[in-house]
Amino acid sequence: MQRVPLVLFLCAACGGPKQAAPTKAGGGSPTVSEPGDGDRDAWAKEHGLQKKEFDLNRDGKPDVWKFYKLVDDPKNAGNKLEELVRKDTDLNHDGKVDVVRLYDDNQKVTEERTDLDFDGRFDEAAFFEAGVVVRKTIDLNYDQKPDVTKYYVDNKLQRVESDKNEDGRIDTWEYYEEGELDRIGTDSDLDGNADHWEKKKKSAPAAAGEEAPTPPAEGDANEEGGDAAAPADGAAPPPADAQAPTKASE
Repeated sequence: MQRVPLVLFLCAACGGPKQAAPTKAGGGSPTVSEPGDGDRDAWAKEHGLQKKEFDLNRDGKPDVWKFYKLVDDPKNAGNKLEELVRKDTDLNHDGKVDVVRLYDDNQKVTEERTDLDFDGRFDEAAFFEAGVVVRKTIDLNYDQKPDVTKYYVDNKLQRVESDKNEDGRIDTWEYYEEGELDRIGTDSDLDGNADHWEKKKKSAPAAAGEEAPTPPAEGDANEEGGDAAAPADGAAPPPADAQAPTKASE
């Protein structure tokens, strides 16, 4: 199925140092409990959350669903504050959720799942620390396993790991320096280790101009009411990033 550029819908509806190549595919689509068959009221009640709906294109159908938990107001005893936990968005107004975002206690995004081609299946998962993307996984063959994993450091693409033969093991590693492709490692004998490295010119641009996007702030101008943030401290734990030596040395 041909993929439709997601950025067009986003516009309309409104994350180092060199490391050894891991030998196994890591990460995957985030596991997120879903509202069943659109019964978001029951799902919110089950999880002790409050739901708000927003109709961005004014067609009488909601396009955005936000879920909040109530927390104590530290400045006013007895009062409660709404704290955003999750946001679902239907970008192309077909009744299906295309983007799911999860938030921490500081209202920073911790996970984001995206249906890139609007077929009802999430293809890309992004993981954040302190609201900044550190890892993305992409499922190219719709088997619910990551085929491409991208790692970011200081909001810049650091490396890309790919499973091109779909055997569940990484066989290609791309390393970037200052946003430019530096070298590519490949596993030709499929033993899980890079045995061939190709040095790229420093002038070669990063693929597709890769640079990690910063999630937009909550409280969209066309959504009623901003999202109150409680002053609680919290940060998303770093993703597991197994390392393994390779055959070839740089």
